Amino acid sequence: MIRIVIAEDYHIVREGIFKLLDESQDFSVIGQAGNGLETIKLVQELQPDVLVLDISMPLMDGIEVLKKLAEINPSPKVVILSMYDDNALVKQAFELGALGYVLKQSVSDELTDAIHAANRGSIYLSAGASHILTRTASKQSQNPLNHLSPRERQVVKKIVNGLTTKEIAKELQVSVKTVEKQRRDAMRKLEVDNVATLVRTSLKFGLLDNSDEE
Repeated sequence: MIRIVIAEDYHIVREGIFKLLDESQDFSVIGQAGNGLETIKLVQELQPDVLVLDISMPLMDGIEVLKKLAEINPSPKVVILSMYDDNALVKQAFELGALGYVLKQSVSDELTDAIHAANRGSIYLSAGASHILTRTASKQSQNPLNHLSPRERQVVKKIVNGLTTKEIAKELQVSVKTVEKQRRDAMRKLEVDNVATLVRTSLKFGLLDNSDEE
């Protein structure tokens, strides 16, 4: 049986979740909390298998609770409840260790599946928000530096290292116009419009960690 703590500030919603879970022989609701501080206290005292955690709560919101849970051992598997299918919020919740993210409007259909998945250590994302994780994963998997040619990467790396166009042309034994074109092409591919942003973007995506030959 999966031991569960419910953290939700609205009493009516909390009772609805309790009734939903209480209908299943797989679950035992061992505690209920109405704010973030109470949630942390109950988790420490009761050591549930799964915490069903509302994002918007008084005293300490769900994101802060997730951060605190990282300091608790053992810590429960967490299924987030939220009204918001927000890209940044979903991403932050999973980065902080949540295994499930269920939209409140889908609780009756999806919460039990999310709890089972989390208890197994699997990820569960509400169907209404599944497009968010797909989009986020797609963006993370595409490093824009991969679109640069070897020579464009070389030119950009030298720009990042502070060399002027003339110095780069001399080192690479090409014309200044060639270097300027390669710089323009790199900026177009990286979707930046000035050298300062080119440098910041290149550093952000790890250009200097790349092992390409200079």
